[in-house]
Amino acid sequence: MVSLRRIRNILRYGLGPKARVRKHADKRAAKRDRFASERWAREGAFAQRRYASYDEYLEHQRSKLDAIAWRLRENQAEALAEFEDRFRACPELAAARSVLCLGARLGTEVHALHRLGHFAIGIDLEPGPENPYVLPGDFHRLVFPDDSVDAVYCNAIDHAFDLERMVGEVARVLAPGGLFLAEFEVGFDEGNVPGEFEALHWRDSAALVARIADVGKLAVEVTHDLGQTSRGHRSLVSFRKAR
Repeated sequence: MVSLRRIRNILRYGLGPKARVRKHADKRAAKRDRFASERWAREGAFAQRRYASYDEYLEHQRSKLDAIAWRLRENQAEALAEFEDRFRACPELAAARSVLCLGARLGTEVHALHRLGHFAIGIDLEPGPENPYVLPGDFHRLVFPDDSVDAVYCNAIDHAFDLERMVGEVARVLAPGGLFLAEFEVGFDEGNVPGEFEALHWRDSAALVARIADVGKLAVEVTHDLGQTSRGHRSLVSFRKAR
């Protein structure tokens, strides 16, 4: 069944490659306008969306699933294959028996890790009803014990309210020698601007990698350039906790 949102997009942009170009151009223009607005505060190499309170941040982030669930479900098979390929091409992940996925939404990355033989679970502020892969949770306040997981994966760093606190929680739950896999898009000086729900952005990838390593006391191990994906030009960087 074609969703109402899909019908609206067809009516607005038409069909075919040119329609896709028009839609992406509109989205880029809207993102640039939002980023230029006073809702973003820039300090050094980072920009933070302004929220009146942490509760406002939580409410905003929880509302995202309703806006994108149709697209996640529509593209789920393709995303599952993409995650499997990505994790299979990451040899440093192979030895991790347990993996915690942060900001996992419907849990497609968790499903991919299961198919590759890992014990994995996800958390998200709003995982939706009857989600077998993802538990409700806040990556600023992980409920898991210290030194309890072999690896953490996150592709939602741009949704962090407090990067230092979030990375600190990652470092806390990682076992000695554990792996943090951080996937992210390029920064605003590299041609990318945040969308409607992102809470954090960075000048460039190097600035983000350096901040994560410094805050978490993590060693940068490998950088995988994922190239142009369905979510923009992305990198997957592995960080290692000291033994």
